Parts: sequence; structure tokens; C-alpha cells
Amino acid sequence: MTLGNILYTIILYPLVQIIEISYFLFNKLFDNTGIAILGVSLTVTLLCLPLYIVAEHWQQVERDTQKKLKPGIDRIKSVFKGDEQYMILSTFYRQNHYHPMMALRSSFGLLIQIPFFMAAYSCLSKMPALQGESFLFIKNMGQPDAIFYIGKLPINILPITMTIINIIAGAIYCKGFPFKEKAQIYGMALIFLVILYDSPAGLVLYWTMNNIFSLVKNIFYKMKNPLKVLYYIMCGAILFTVVFILFIYDGGASPKKRLIVSIPLLLLIPIPLYLNGVNWLLCKPLNCLMTNTKERFKLFLFSAIALTILTGLVLPSGLISSSVQEFSNIGSFTSPTSFLHSPFWQSFGIFIFWTTCIYFLFHEKIQTLIASLFTSLLLCSIVNVYLFSGNYGSMDITLKFIGGIVSQKKLFILINIIVSVLIFVLPVILSKFNKTKILSSVNIIAVFSFLVLGSINIHTIKNEYKKFSETHNQSSEPAMNTKFSLSKTGKNVVVIMLDRAESSYFEHILVDNPDLRSIYSGFTYYPNTVSFNGHTLMASPALYGGYEYTPTEINRRENELLSTKHNEATLVLPRILTEQADFTAQMYDTSWGNYSYLADMSFTKDYSKINGGILNGLYTGDFKKGFEDYDDSLIQNSVCRNLFFISIFRAAPAILRPVIYYKGTWWASEDISDIDSFIDWYGQLYFMPQLTDFNNPENSLIIFTNEATHCNENIDNLNLINHSVSFKDDENGYLINVASLEAIGNWLEYLKSNNAYDNTRIIIVADHGIGYGPTYSEKFNNELINNYPKDQLNPLLLFKDFDETGDLRTDYTFMTNADTPYLAVKDLVEKPFNPFTNVAFNNSTKNNGVTITTDDIFMPHHSKSNKTYTVRKDSMFTVKENIFDDKNWAPANN
Repeated sequence: MTLGNILYTIILYPLVQIIEISYFLFNKLFDNTGIAILGVSLTVTLLCLPLYIVAEHWQQVERDTQKKLKPGIDRIKSVFKGDEQYMILSTFYRQNHYHPMMALRSSFGLLIQIPFFMAAYSCLSKMPALQGESFLFIKNMGQPDAIFYIGKLPINILPITMTIINIIAGAIYCKGFPFKEKAQIYGMALIFLVILYDSPAGLVLYWTMNNIFSLVKNIFYKMKNPLKVLYYIMCGAILFTVVFILFIYDGGASPKKRLIVSIPLLLLIPIPLYLNGVNWLLCKPLNCLMTNTKERFKLFLFSAIALTILTGLVLPSGLISSSVQEFSNIGSFTSPTSFLHSPFWQSFGIFIFWTTCIYFLFHEKIQTLIASLFTSLLLCSIVNVYLFSGNYGSMDITLKFIGGIVSQKKLFILINIIVSVLIFVLPVILSKFNKTKILSSVNIIAVFSFLVLGSINIHTIKNEYKKFSETHNQSSEPAMNTKFSLSKTGKNVVVIMLDRAESSYFEHILVDNPDLRSIYSGFTYYPNTVSFNGHTLMASPALYGGYEYTPTEINRRENELLSTKHNEATLVLPRILTEQADFTAQMYDTSWGNYSYLADMSFTKDYSKINGGILNGLYTGDFKKGFEDYDDSLIQNSVCRNLFFISIFRAAPAILRPVIYYKGTWWASEDISDIDSFIDWYGQLYFMPQLTDFNNPENSLIIFTNEATHCNENIDNLNLINHSVSFKDDENGYLINVASLEAIGNWLEYLKSNNAYDNTRIIIVADHGIGYGPTYSEKFNNELINNYPKDQLNPLLLFKDFDETGDLRTDYTFMTNADTPYLAVKDLVEKPFNPFTNVAFNNSTKNNGVTITTDDIFMPHHSKSNKTYTVRKDSMFTVKENIFDDKNWAPANN
């Protein structure tokens, strides 16, 4: 890092993080960019209020001093000139314990604003989230407001309004002040007008709100008992806001979000009680620390240094040293040690630079609180890192937990809370008994211990990177463990469930890429296929287990848990082929495994020949590092930012860790990896050739679910598709379907080149369609049934049997996705039967039509019972033969 980058990271970046996190929070709560900007302004104002109070105190001291010294200074200047005047003035200042440099105190209020303004300008002037967002009369928060034009000259109202408010606030504030201070305030208002006139409206709105809050603050300063008045007004405002949020606001926020905002606001009302409690702590238990300046500073300094080294060096280097190869050669960084600069200087800025500034700005009471707080934070961090580390799963290179964060047991969290509270109050207890030297010793030991640990980690990283550099294969193909083990001599059955793959897209895809007809040689496309529901929860059991697991049949078994029946359906096919034929089975990411949104494959563990696992997110980092069209500087920036947050995550109590992680965002205002959810799934399809070997001596069954086709992100920047596409409706979803099928096509070619294609039966099937695909004017007479899009019930189904050849064919035979397991076992088992029910395995029940439901149950808690699906009678329909003919759809109760 350059010196400029280091200074930016130390001084400005902590303030940028405050702005970014507060923006993220308010935007998540209100889903409104304008309100998020107002929230940022309020947050910054409240955080700066203690600093403004100190600044105002120093400024008033300077005014009083200048007023006191003015007669003497004027007298000296009128009598003496030149060097003699300088010497007399210096003597006069010294006699009055004053130095001209102290005059800077009058500018302290302005100096406070400068770093916050620079941080806001750095963060908000280029924030992508503001682009195209409107608020009130502002059409685009990412551009100047340009409310109207005079000729071709745009007139920006916000900067003008900001300046007027700034001047009014200044006029109220500096009433009775010397002209020098008035000129300074008015001059700065004009300077900000020039600087911000052509700035994005979001930035100007932020600074305008700052000026409004400043105006309110200045009005309060002119009142008698301003703090008491402010408190009563604050209580009234809080109550009004809470009532508005809970009972009036209709911005789409859930009750949970409303409570998240309301409860912290209500907790502000007893502030006087909190202050009385703090005052008691200072006067009683912490009194010896408050009266010992040297010990107090020693405690603060070493705890701040220890926290800096722990969060900025030890924890980041420990994470990197655990997987040096993964952090190598990313963006402009070759050695992983380059990643350590950013978290270290971030920690230095937060725990040393800014807190030291704040420490010396305030009197001994605040200094005592800071010293005690930092010591408690250090002790709690050590305990949380080394005694309550927890197991949250594995991370990929984007610093997201693969498959999501693993929840911790309630007992673990409870014990952690109790221990943290006890550790947190330890400094207070030791201070009461005048044993703070013990704490200082612990802090000093922690500093040197962390330095040793950090040095060991850095040494490990350098050694491992040296070995990696010497042996690194320059091939762009990453080395991966086999997940799909096929046989060249036996039979292979592969079922690829592409969640929400749209059947209606497929014919368009063949037009855009006609080569797929030969790539998918031997395949048959079944467009006349129906699903039993338009959501995975009710649609997938039949796909996995057949006609005994349609929504209607599952509801007949009303005394069994839905989760049990769902797992059973998923295991039907692998149990038939492993127990009634000589197969081994590999299953990955089956939908709602163990009734968990992120598949829990532990339900396979009781079957020795069935291996369950997770692939979701496992190859995200490999894709980003190895895919030349992916800008891996995004990963570099993401890692640099989030390594510090991971340190905070590990140092925090277990109950707060999911909040810090917050669904993998780490509280970034903009999702810098907004296509990660797609890549998490697509990476498996992209690397299928590398994940496949042909060493299985037995017949092999592979079943895996992939949700790439369930995504709708814009993938243009990945350049996955090297040909033109003509289809424009739902372009994102269509392109993802194209990319997914072409990736599978690459795998099919890989099977052919390894002589493992003819002996492999392949089924590519979806649980349901999308529901907003192209109009079926030439197929469906009426796209809707019961106001439900029929194409959401029309899943993709492709089938290739053993030894099938020739270009892809189309077959309009009536099919359902419940035919999947029957296609899979056809001719492999003489008389297959369901091992759970002992019922003969066949699909003849569809001959008279099937019953589907259009109810939108897509989460377990949307069913009133945990044993049956909750479906309305008027959502049940029978369909048979040609699904594109309205005459073949009828209400099920007729």
C-alpha cells in the first residue's frame, strides 16, 4: 500500500464504514434510498454530537480568552512595533498561559466536519446503489438534481437549499460573535456550494440534512436548559416515530423490521437512568482508575494496541495461513501477505488513531470509561476467539460460508453470553479493589503474545506461498476432488435436476445455438410435460420419488411428518438401484433435504451405498480465480474489506455473529459480488468435467440438484455465451438457462471423448417452470388457469437412454416430472418396488390424468400442519394428454 492509501485507510475509511453500514441498515429497513440517506445523516450527526459539544466548549474558552486578552493586546500593539512588539506580545501570552496556536480552538467545529465530509464524498459520490434511484422530487440520486433548466443550464435546487440552510444555521450560531468567526462560517457555506453544486443529489441530500440537524442544534444552544428541552423533544419524537413505524407506515416493511427499528428507539428514552448508572460506576468502582492518570492511559494504550494486533494481524493472518493457495494470485496481489495491510490499517485507524483522538479530547471521566471499555472488549475478544470459536462452516475465497452460516446450539450461545458478561465486568471489579495493574499486565502480555502469533502466521504464509509458487501448475484448470465417479464398463444413470428450468425457453435456445442439437445427441425433449406444483417444496418429491409422492398422495398419509415423507421420496430412486440392482449412488444438494432450505444431506448417512454431499458454493472461488472473464479485482477488494469484519465476527459473542455476517454481505452497502448466488450454483456445472472421473468399478447413480436456472442475475459481464441471442423477454433468466445448458453440453462432450456416453442414461429435469416466460400463443390456448401461469407448471424434461444416437428429437407424449425415477430405473430392475412402501414401481397412474395444485406453498411454515400440505380445494386441477389444450384442464372436484 502507498502512504496515501495507508492514511486514507487509517483516517477516512473508518468513517466511510460508518456511512456505509448505516446506509445498508436504513436501506434494508425501509427499502428506500432517500430514507437511507436521511438515516446516514442522522447517524453521523448523533455520533458527532459529543465531539461538537467538546468543540463548542473549546471555542467558547477561546472566545473568553480572546475577550480577556484583547485590551492588553490592543494596548501593546498601539505602543510597540516590529520585533519589540513581537517580544512583548510573547511575554504577555506567556504570563497569561496562552499561545497563539491555541487560536485553532476556534476552528475546531470546522475541523471536525472536514474528515466526515471527505468520507461522505468518497462514499456517496460514487455509490452505485444511488444510480437511477428517485426520492421525492429527485429523479436520480446518483446525478445532480437538475430540477429545471435555464436554456441549457441545469439549475440544481438542492445545493442552493443546502447553502441557505447553512447560512441560517450559521447566523443563529454566531450571533454576537466577532466578524472573523462569522466570515469563516459564511465563507465555508459558499465553498461547500461550489464544491457540491454538480455533485450527485444523494451526497447533497446527505449534507443538506446535516445542515438541518446543525440548524436544530444551534437553536437548542440558544435556549435555557437545552439538554432538558432536547430530551423531552427527543422522547416525543421517539414516541411519534415508533407509532408511525408500527401503525401508520406502509412501505412494505415486515412487522419484524418495524420492531427492529422501534425497540432500539424506545431504549433511548431511559437515557437519564443510563447516565446515572455510568456516573455511579465512575464515582464508586472506577474511582481509583479515574484518579490515576498514568495507569488509566496505560490501560487504554495497551488494550488498544492489543485489539489492533488481534483484529488486524493475528486473525486475518490465521485465516489466510489456513489456505494460502486460495489467497494467492488474486487481482494485483500475488503473495497473500498483501492482504494483511488492509485489515491492519483498518484496525489501527479504529482502535488507535480515532480512539486516541477521542480519548484526549475528553476529560478524565470519559477517558476512564474508554480505558475500561477497551480492556473489557479485549478480554471478551480473547475468550470469544479462543474458547468460543464455534464451527460455522467452510469459507470460499469470497469470504462467504459455503452453503450458508451454520447455526450454533442454544446452550453454546447461552454459556458464551454468561461468560462474556462476567468477563466484561471484570475490569470494574478489579478497579474497585484497586487491582488495575493486573489488567495492565494482562494487556501487555496480550500485545506481545499477539505479536508472536502474528509473526508465526506470516512466516507460515510466506513458506507455504514459496512452496506453492515453486510447484504451481500454470494450467488454468484448478485441481479438484472427484464428485461424479462414473464407470466405463458398467451402467451409469445421471439425474440432473435444474431447479425452475423453463421448458418454453428450450426451443428458443436451440434456435440461438443449433449446435446443441448434435451436442445433445440421443436426447429426447418432452415439451408436453406437467409439474404437480409451481414451487419446489410440493413439486420436487414426485420428481425424486414418483407418483406416490404427488401433493395429493402425500396428503393421504396424514399421520406422517412432511419432512419424513420428503426425505423418503428423495431416497426412493437411490435405494431401488442400490438395493434392487448393483449400483452405488451419489447425491448432492437435493431440494429441501431434511426439510432444510439449504439441503441437509445427513438423511443419507444410514445407507452405506448412498453418499450424500453439498456442492453449492464449493467452486465459487475457483470459478472467479480461473475464469478469465471474471474481474478478480472484485475479489481482491472484497477480501481487503471483509478480512477485518471476519476478525470482528470471531471476536464478537456468538449471538452477534450472524448479525455481523448478515447473509454474507458483511454490511457492505453494495453487494460487490451480486452474481455470487448464480456462481455458487453455476460453478458446479462449469467444472463438471474436472469433477468427473471414470474409475468406478460398479454401476453408478448420480443425482444432483442445481439452482443456477433459478437465479435471475445479470450475467452479461461474465461473457458465458459467445453467440447472439434473439430472445428478449426475461433476458436474464433466459441467458442463465442458455449458459447452464451449454455448460452441461460441455460435460456431455467430455463423456463422449472418454467413451462414457453410450453407457450413460441421462435425465435433465426441472421441478417446475418460471411462470413469466414467453407467450405460448401457438401452444397454450389460455396461458392462465385460475389466474396461475401454466408455463410455471411446464418444467423442462430431457431424456437420453443407453446407446441412443442421432440429433436431439422432440416427443409430445404426455409426461410429468414424476416420470423421472421410472425413466431412471427402466429395464435395470425387473420388478422394481418402492422400498419404503413395498408398492410396485410404475407410472401407469398418469394414464387417466394427474391432479396438480396451483397453491403457492414454497416454505414449510406456509402449511398449517407439519404433516400435510395446506392447499385450497379450488387450487386443485386435473390435466391429461395434451396440456396445451384447455379442454384437458378441469377442476379436480368436478
